[in-house]
Amino acid sequence: MIEATGLRWILTAVFAAAGAFCLYRCIRHGTAASRIGDVLHAAMCAAMVAMVWPATMGLAGLPQVVLFGFAAAWFAVAAVRGGAHGSRWHPGYHAVMMLAMVWMVFAMPRAMVGGGTATTTDMPGMEGMAMALPSAGGGVPADVVLVALPLAIAFGLAGTVFLARGLDGARVAPPSVRTAGWGADALMGLGTSVLLLAML
Repeated sequence: MIEATGLRWILTAVFAAAGAFCLYRCIRHGTAASRIGDVLHAAMCAAMVAMVWPATMGLAGLPQVVLFGFAAAWFAVAAVRGGAHGSRWHPGYHAVMMLAMVWMVFAMPRAMVGGGTATTTDMPGMEGMAMALPSAGGGVPADVVLVALPLAIAFGLAGTVFLARGLDGARVAPPSVRTAGWGADALMGLGTSVLLLAML
């Protein structure tokens, strides 16, 4: 996983900031549906922080799969219905991100074992799912690379687009919840990209 303590702290700060903004927006702004989306994003950010630190790799996998599976379905329905301001691509993007979270719950222990940084033991609450412990091993499984690399590139590009949109918006008008939301999307996308790359 991530060996550099400095990078762990940077990613922790990135996801904590994005999650804190989502909770703020949930409390202060939006419809009931958008607030549910913000709570789901905050939960995703908390899970991302947990993934950064090896001490949390023993967290039960089944609750995470259920939560992020529900979140993916929630955003997929929002995409079909048009989402905020009639947008379909934005909730659709978040549906893909939540599905990526489900995949990471399963793939991360395998990547850590394959990368020679871990061995496995059953994860509490999810029989047959492994948690990572230090050991030697071979390379990262090919199927993990084939999924993680395209996702990392996609989320990195998306995060860059969100960042550019937020900066452009801030230049033409005073900072708003909307432009800050683009910034939070940028943090989540870029942070997820780095975390996926760290699996390789």
